[in-house]
Amino acid sequence: MSAFARSAIVVVVLLLLPVSACADPLPKFTEEREAAAMHFVRKHCPELIPLLDDLKKANRPAYESQIRETFQVTELLADLQDDPKRYDLELKVWKAENKALVLVAKLTTPKEEDRKAIEDQLQVLAKELVELEVQSLEHRVELLQTELAGAKDELSKFRDNIDRTVKDRFEALVEKARKKKP
Repeated sequence: MSAFARSAIVVVVLLLLPVSACADPLPKFTEEREAAAMHFVRKHCPELIPLLDDLKKANRPAYESQIRETFQVTELLADLQDDPKRYDLELKVWKAENKALVLVAKLTTPKEEDRKAIEDQLQVLAKELVELEVQSLEHRVELLQTELAGAKDELSKFRDNIDRTVKDRFEALVEKARKKKP
C-alpha cells in the first residue's frame, strides 16, 4: 500500500472513530488496558489491527482514545455475561460496526470496481446492523414484558393480602418503637 493510501486510511479512520455514546467517562489509558483491548480486537475483528497500528503511528491521542473505548466495550460486555442473548447481540453489533469502519477506510481505493465491491459489503453490513438492532429491541421487550408480568403478579398478591400486610407492617413498626425505648 502506498504512503498516500495509508495516510488516507488514517484520515478516514480519524473521522470515523466512534464517539463514546456512554455517559460514563472512558477509563484511563494503561498498557494493561491496551493489551486487553488489542486481544479483544485480534479475537473479534482482526482486520481492524492494521488501522489501529497506522493510527498509533499517525495520531497517538486518537489511538489511545480508541483503545480506551474498546476496553470500555470489553468491560460492558463482561457485565452482560448473565444475559447471554444480549451479550451475543452486543458483540455482533460491535463486530459489524468495526468491520464497516474497516471497509469505509478502504473506500479510498482509486479502482472503481473495488469501491463497488466495498459498497456492496457495506450494504450487507448496514442490513445486518439494522437486523441486530431489531433483535436487540425485541430482546429488550421480552425482558420488560417478563419484568412487568412479575410486577403485576406481585401487585395482585399484595392487594389480595392487604389487610394482613397492614397488620404485619403495624406490628413491625410497634416492635421497632419498643426496641428504641430505653
